[in-house]
Amino acid sequence: MSGWCERHGIGYVADVKIRSWLLYEQMDAHGHAIDMTLFPCPVCRNAYASEGYCEEHKIGFVAKQAYFSRLTFELARAAKTDPRTIACPVCRKNSRAHGWCEKHQIGMVNDFAIQGRERYDQVAKAIDILEAAERVSERCEHCALAIVTDSRCPFHKITYKDGHEVPAPEGAPAPATVR
Repeated sequence: MSGWCERHGIGYVADVKIRSWLLYEQMDAHGHAIDMTLFPCPVCRNAYASEGYCEEHKIGFVAKQAYFSRLTFELARAAKTDPRTIACPVCRKNSRAHGWCEKHQIGMVNDFAIQGRERYDQVAKAIDILEAAERVSERCEHCALAIVTDSRCPFHKITYKDGHEVPAPEGAPAPATVR
């Protein structure tokens, strides 16, 4: 599900195969103990207290651990399930990759069960963005990082939001071509 193989130079996060070590590290698929006194944001503080998520800073909290993407936050909140015990054929099929079961209102990402359509839709969107970043990482790892962080590639001057290139403001210099 998540991990990096040094021998083969391949990592996985949410069943997405990642060939860029930088992108894999950016996804940071585990929680971190943090000092909340360093967080001035009231939304972050409230999220820490309530196991929630701060959209502005893209930080979620589960069991007093910080997760730095919506994807890793939602996976940390998901219920680990043994796929061999799943009776529903749709849920069982979804546990081989990811998908939604309308009947049970459960989204699966491998062996993680996500309750609620809204939460699952956020995870599916984050997986799509990660897959787009993985494809771009072959051309430019920094563009891939910008894709998953809604930021700007320092080399190509391309800004990304929700996995897509954002048009440059009128009058701004054209971004460098990514080859």
